[in-house]
Amino acid sequence: MDTTIGGIDDPGSLIGTIYDAAFDDRMWIPVMNRMADLVGGDSTVLIRKDLKTGQGRGVFGRVDEAMFTDYFGRFAQSNPLASAVSHMSAGSFLIDWQVMRKDDLVRSVYYNEFLRRLGIHSILGLMIWRQGSEVAIINLARSLRHGDYQTPDAARLTMLMPHLRRAVRVSGQVRPSTADARFDEASIEAWRDATVLIDGDGKVLHANALARHILDRRDGLALIGGRIAARDPEVAQRLRGAAADAFNRPDAAHGVTLVVARSGDRRPYLVTIVPTRRNEVTLFSEQVRVVMTITDLDRRHRPDRDILQSAFGLSRAQANVAALLAAGQSGTEIAASLGISHFTVRRHLADVLERTGARRQADLIRLLLGVPDEFNQNHGLLH
Repeated sequence: MDTTIGGIDDPGSLIGTIYDAAFDDRMWIPVMNRMADLVGGDSTVLIRKDLKTGQGRGVFGRVDEAMFTDYFGRFAQSNPLASAVSHMSAGSFLIDWQVMRKDDLVRSVYYNEFLRRLGIHSILGLMIWRQGSEVAIINLARSLRHGDYQTPDAARLTMLMPHLRRAVRVSGQVRPSTADARFDEASIEAWRDATVLIDGDGKVLHANALARHILDRRDGLALIGGRIAARDPEVAQRLRGAAADAFNRPDAAHGVTLVVARSGDRRPYLVTIVPTRRNEVTLFSEQVRVVMTITDLDRRHRPDRDILQSAFGLSRAQANVAALLAAGQSGTEIAASLGISHFTVRRHLADVLERTGARRQADLIRLLLGVPDEFNQNHGLLH
C-alpha cells in the first residue's frame, strides 16, 4: 500500500509529531528537521518574535542556540528579511530571494556577519502564526554549497501548513498574548478548519460550520447518535480507538491522522485526532479532552479576498480574479463566473502578477495557495 501523500513518505507519522509539538516545544525540533530533510535543508529554527522590535525567543534544531544570542540583540532590528516579510500573513511561504533581492541580502551586514557565521546562505520560511506584529516562523536554512531554495521546495511542504497552523492554535506555547485570548466554542466556530470537540465518551460537544457541512454530506463521515461515524467499519473502529486513547492517556497519546475514503473518485478526508493535556492546556472548557480536525482534499482553496487586497494592494476586481485562479478555474471559466471578457481577465492577471512580484502564473498560484482561505458558507465557498 502506498503511504505517500503529497510526495511525503509516511505523512501520518510527521503530522502526528506536529501535533505533539503543540504541547511540547521540544517536539518542534524533530518536526523541523524532518521538514528540512524533505527539501535538502541543513539547520532549522522556530522563531517567535515581534517584527517591530526584533525581540523574541526560539527553538533550535541542528544549530547552536548560543550562536543566536545576537539575533535578538545586535541584529534584532537590522535584519532586512524581517522588514521584507512584515506585510505577509500567516500561512505564507517565504523564500529569501522572493521577498527581497538576493544581491541586497548578500551585501547586508546581517548576511555577512550573522548568516555566514552560521553557514547559512538560503532560507525557506513558513509563517505559521501571526498576531499583529508578532509572528512565529519556521526557518529551514541551506548552506552555500546546497544553493538557493526554489519554489518547488515550498510546494512540497504545502500540505503540512494547515497542520502546523492548527498545532499552533491549540498550543499553550505560541498564542496571542492578550489576557482574554480564548478558544471556546464561539471562537472555534470562526476557525477556517473543520473542527470538532469531543468528550471522553466520544460524543461531539461542538462541530463548527465547516465540520457540520462535511458531516451533513454523509460521504465517508457522518454524525450518528451524537458521535462521528465512518462508513468503513475498520476506519470507524480506529476513529473510536484513537479518540478514546487521546482522552484516557493525554500525556502519552500522540496526535493520529487517519485516511477516510469517500465515494466515487473523490479524494479522501484526512482526520486528525489530537489529545489535550489536562494540566498544560487551558484553551478549552474542562470537559473537552479531544480535538478532531477534518481536511477535505477535494475542497478548492479560495484565498481571502480582503487579505489579497490589503497584502498586495489589489483592487476588488483583481482580487476576485486571483481568488478564482487559485480555486483552479481557467481564464475562460473566470470570465464566465465574473461576467467579464477574457481580455479583461488577462489584463487583471497581468496586474496581479506585477503587484505580487510573481514571475509566472504558476508562481502566482503557489503564492495564492499560501494565503488564508476565505470562510463564507453563505456564498457557496465550502463546496
